Amino acid sequence: MDRARFQKQQLWEQWVRKPIFADSGVYNIASRYSVIRDFVEKGLIPFARKKGYIFFDKPEKVTLSLLRYLFAVYTGETVAFRDPHKDIYKDHIYEFEHRFDSLEIEEFWEKWKEIQDFQEGSYGHILQFTLPQFLWASLNIEDSPITIEIEKILDEVCEMEEQEWRRESKGKDDPYLHDSSKVNYEDRHWH
Repeated sequence: MDRARFQKQQLWEQWVRKPIFADSGVYNIASRYSVIRDFVEKGLIPFARKKGYIFFDKPEKVTLSLLRYLFAVYTGETVAFRDPHKDIYKDHIYEFEHRFDSLEIEEFWEKWKEIQDFQEGSYGHILQFTLPQFLWASLNIEDSPITIEIEKILDEVCEMEEQEWRRESKGKDDPYLHDSSKVNYEDRHWH
């Protein structure tokens, strides 16, 4: 392991273990890892579940993913979120954006903004602004209950549209039936 990488690893370990305030009270102090794990388990996962979504990973991995993101912000690195949902229908994207719009994020954030790392001047503004991108990269959209519900509704709509099309076009595709429905059919063909 080269020296720069070793130093970064040491910085990571110190940063993760550093005690921070878990809320506005002066007595509620814990390691950054513990505070962020608590946020993920008691805040982020229930918030997503309430909206109808589940995560790809277990809480431990979501916690580490969020910590890695915050550490990148701390060290000034540029972060590009992965997009595991490239082939997803636009309807699912719109539903996600609707469920995690800025008002929903603000309401959620009100409950957690007292965590030291989430306060203004720390990572708070950046994380609040990028939380939807973090969620999009972390959620299992395809297997989430809301996606299954949307798929069911879309299937029902398609089926109803197909039935309506069949009713409206009954006999129009058959040239014999189409011709026979015209006035004076017998006169034109049997003389």
